[in-house]
Amino acid sequence: MAAARPDTTFFHCCPADADPRSLLDPDNQVTGPWGPPDHGPCDKCRGDGVALYECRSCLETGARAECSACEGRVRFEATCPACLGDGTIDRTRRHGVAVFPTLEGLYRYLAERDAHTEGKVVVELAGRLGEDRDLDADAGALLVHPEEIVEVQPLNQELIGAIRGRLAAGTPAEPRSFPPELDG
Repeated sequence: MAAARPDTTFFHCCPADADPRSLLDPDNQVTGPWGPPDHGPCDKCRGDGVALYECRSCLETGARAECSACEGRVRFEATCPACLGDGTIDRTRRHGVAVFPTLEGLYRYLAERDAHTEGKVVVELAGRLGEDRDLDADAGALLVHPEEIVEVQPLNQELIGAIRGRLAAGTPAEPRSFPPELDG
Protein backbone atom coordinates (compact mmCIF):
# COMPACT_ATOMS: atom_id res chain seq x y z
CA MET A 1 0.00 0.00 0.00
CA ALA A 2 1.24 3.48 -0.80
CA ALA A 3 1.85 5.92 2.01
CA ALA A 4 -0.61 8.80 2.13
CA ARG A 5 0.76 12.13 1.03
CA PRO A 6 0.12 15.01 3.45
CA ASP A 7 -2.38 16.54 1.00
CA THR A 8 -4.32 13.28 0.60
CA THR A 9 -7.84 13.14 1.90
CA PHE A 10 -10.23 10.22 2.23
CA PHE A 11 -14.01 9.78 2.32
CA HIS A 12 -16.09 8.11 5.05
CA CYS A 13 -19.86 7.63 5.38
CA CYS A 14 -21.56 7.93 8.76
CA PRO A 15 -24.96 8.79 10.27
CA ALA A 16 -25.88 12.46 10.00
CA ASP A 17 -26.61 12.64 13.73
CA ALA A 18 -23.11 11.37 14.68
CA ASP A 19 -20.50 13.93 15.66
CA PRO A 20 -17.80 13.59 12.97
CA ARG A 21 -15.21 14.98 15.40
CA SER A 22 -15.47 11.67 17.28
CA LEU A 23 -13.55 10.14 14.35
CA LEU A 24 -10.49 12.10 15.52
CA ASP A 25 -10.42 10.28 18.87
CA PRO A 26 -8.02 7.31 18.62
CA ASP A 27 -10.32 5.29 20.91
CA ASN A 28 -13.03 5.53 18.20
CA GLN A 29 -10.74 4.55 15.32
CA VAL A 30 -11.83 0.92 15.20
CA THR A 31 -13.74 -0.71 12.35
CA GLY A 32 -15.70 -3.93 12.04
CA PRO A 33 -18.26 -5.54 9.76
CA TRP A 34 -21.65 -3.86 9.21
CA GLY A 35 -23.46 -6.80 10.75
CA PRO A 36 -22.45 -9.23 13.45
CA PRO A 37 -18.90 -10.58 13.14
CA ASP A 38 -18.88 -13.68 10.99
CA HIS A 39 -15.97 -15.84 12.13
CA GLY A 40 -15.10 -19.16 10.52
CA PRO A 41 -14.23 -20.33 7.00
CA CYS A 42 -13.61 -17.36 4.71
CA ASP A 43 -16.43 -16.78 2.25
CA LYS A 44 -14.52 -14.05 0.43
CA CYS A 45 -11.66 -16.25 -0.83
CA ARG A 46 -13.29 -19.65 -0.17
CA GLY A 47 -10.29 -20.59 1.95
CA ASP A 48 -7.67 -19.98 -0.76
CA GLY A 49 -6.15 -17.01 1.09
CA VAL A 50 -6.10 -14.91 -2.09
CA ALA A 51 -8.83 -12.56 -3.31
CA LEU A 52 -9.52 -10.55 -6.44
CA TYR A 53 -9.17 -6.84 -5.70
CA GLU A 54 -11.15 -4.30 -7.74
CA CYS A 55 -10.57 -0.72 -6.67
CA ARG A 56 -13.95 1.03 -6.74
CA SER A 57 -12.27 4.45 -6.83
CA CYS A 58 -10.26 3.66 -9.97
CA LEU A 59 -13.17 1.78 -11.58
CA GLU A 60 -15.11 5.04 -11.32
CA THR A 61 -12.40 7.61 -12.08
CA GLY A 62 -9.86 5.66 -14.14
CA ALA A 63 -6.58 4.13 -13.03
CA ARG A 64 -4.36 6.51 -11.05
CA ALA A 65 -0.81 5.61 -10.00
CA GLU A 66 -1.26 7.79 -6.90
CA CYS A 67 -4.30 5.80 -5.69
CA SER A 68 -3.70 4.81 -2.07
CA ALA A 69 -5.78 1.64 -2.51
CA CYS A 70 -4.38 0.10 -5.69
CA GLU A 71 -1.56 2.29 -7.03
CA GLY A 72 -3.29 2.24 -10.43
CA ARG A 73 -3.51 -1.54 -10.75
CA VAL A 74 -7.35 -1.45 -10.50
CA ARG A 75 -7.83 -5.27 -10.75
CA PHE A 76 -5.32 -7.67 -9.20
CA GLU A 77 -5.02 -10.62 -6.85
CA ALA A 78 -3.56 -10.27 -3.35
CA THR A 79 -3.87 -11.66 0.17
CA CYS A 80 -7.52 -11.90 1.19
CA PRO A 81 -8.41 -8.94 3.44
CA ALA A 82 -11.04 -10.85 5.42
CA CYS A 83 -8.99 -13.86 6.54
CA LEU A 84 -5.57 -12.24 6.03
CA GLY A 85 -4.50 -15.22 3.95
CA ASP A 86 -5.08 -18.16 6.27
CA GLY A 87 -8.57 -19.13 5.01
CA THR A 88 -10.32 -18.49 8.34
CA ILE A 89 -11.94 -15.25 9.46
CA ASP A 90 -11.06 -14.81 13.11
CA ARG A 91 -10.29 -11.10 13.50
CA THR A 92 -12.99 -8.70 12.36
CA ARG A 93 -12.15 -5.68 14.53
CA ARG A 94 -9.49 -3.61 12.78
CA HIS A 95 -7.69 -0.44 13.81
CA GLY A 96 -8.61 2.63 11.77
CA VAL A 97 -11.62 4.35 10.22
CA ALA A 98 -12.95 2.78 6.99
CA VAL A 99 -12.58 5.16 4.05
CA PHE A 100 -12.18 5.32 0.29
CA PRO A 101 -9.53 7.39 -1.50
CA THR A 102 -12.21 9.06 -3.67
CA LEU A 103 -15.77 10.18 -3.19
CA GLU A 104 -16.64 8.29 -6.37
CA GLY A 105 -15.28 5.04 -4.93
CA LEU A 106 -17.26 5.45 -1.72
CA TYR A 107 -20.48 6.09 -3.66
CA ARG A 108 -19.94 3.06 -5.91
CA TYR A 109 -19.22 0.84 -2.89
CA LEU A 110 -22.42 1.99 -1.15
CA ALA A 111 -24.44 1.52 -4.35
CA GLU A 112 -23.05 -1.97 -5.02
CA ARG A 113 -23.81 -3.12 -1.49
CA ASP A 114 -27.29 -1.63 -1.62
CA ALA A 115 -26.41 0.09 1.65
CA HIS A 116 -29.00 2.04 3.61
CA THR A 117 -27.97 5.61 2.82
CA GLU A 118 -30.85 7.70 4.17
CA GLY A 119 -29.78 10.03 6.98
CA LYS A 120 -26.08 9.69 6.17
CA VAL A 121 -23.32 12.18 5.51
CA VAL A 122 -19.93 11.98 3.86
CA VAL A 123 -16.98 13.09 5.95
CA GLU A 124 -13.81 14.08 4.13
CA LEU A 125 -10.85 13.29 6.36
CA ALA A 126 -7.14 14.00 6.29
CA GLY A 127 -4.95 11.51 8.07
CA ARG A 128 -2.46 8.72 7.80
CA LEU A 129 -2.99 5.22 6.51
CA GLY A 130 -3.25 2.57 9.19
CA GLU A 131 -1.29 -0.67 9.38
CA ASP A 132 -4.41 -2.87 9.43
CA ARG A 133 -6.24 -3.93 6.27
CA ASP A 134 -9.96 -3.15 5.94
CA LEU A 135 -12.23 -6.19 5.62
CA ASP A 136 -13.30 -4.78 2.24
CA ALA A 137 -9.84 -3.78 1.02
CA ASP A 138 -10.61 -5.88 -2.05
CA ALA A 139 -13.14 -3.16 -2.96
CA GLY A 140 -10.60 -0.40 -2.39
CA ALA A 141 -11.51 0.40 1.22
CA LEU A 142 -8.68 1.61 3.44
CA LEU A 143 -8.21 2.16 7.14
CA VAL A 144 -6.91 5.54 8.23
CA HIS A 145 -6.20 7.35 11.45
CA PRO A 146 -7.89 10.72 10.87
CA GLU A 147 -6.16 13.86 12.06
CA GLU A 148 -8.47 16.47 10.55
CA ILE A 149 -12.07 16.85 9.37
CA VAL A 150 -11.87 18.62 6.02
CA GLU A 151 -15.56 18.77 5.14
CA VAL A 152 -18.92 17.20 5.96
CA GLN A 153 -21.58 17.03 3.25
CA PRO A 154 -24.92 15.26 2.85
CA LEU A 155 -24.81 11.95 1.01
CA ASN A 156 -26.20 12.54 -2.47
CA GLN A 157 -29.15 10.14 -2.79
CA GLU A 158 -29.68 11.03 -6.45
CA LEU A 159 -26.14 10.04 -7.29
CA ILE A 160 -26.37 6.75 -5.36
CA GLY A 161 -29.56 5.97 -7.33
CA ALA A 162 -27.87 6.83 -10.63
CA ILE A 163 -24.91 4.55 -9.86
CA ARG A 164 -27.24 1.71 -8.82
CA GLY A 165 -29.14 2.13 -12.09
CA ARG A 166 -25.95 2.20 -14.14
CA LEU A 167 -24.61 -0.92 -12.42
CA ALA A 168 -27.93 -2.76 -12.84
CA ALA A 169 -27.87 -1.94 -16.56
CA GLY A 170 -24.26 -3.17 -16.82
CA THR A 171 -23.04 0.19 -18.04
CA PRO A 172 -19.41 0.85 -17.08
CA ALA A 173 -18.39 4.11 -15.48
CA GLU A 174 -16.85 6.75 -17.66
CA PRO A 175 -13.53 7.42 -15.91
CA ARG A 176 -13.97 10.95 -14.59
CA SER A 177 -15.00 12.79 -11.50
CA PHE A 178 -18.65 13.41 -10.76
CA PRO A 179 -20.21 16.24 -12.77
CA PRO A 180 -20.66 19.36 -10.60
CA GLU A 181 -24.47 19.08 -10.64
CA LEU A 182 -24.29 15.60 -9.05
CA ASP A 183 -21.28 16.15 -6.80
CA GLY A 184 -22.27 16.15 -3.10
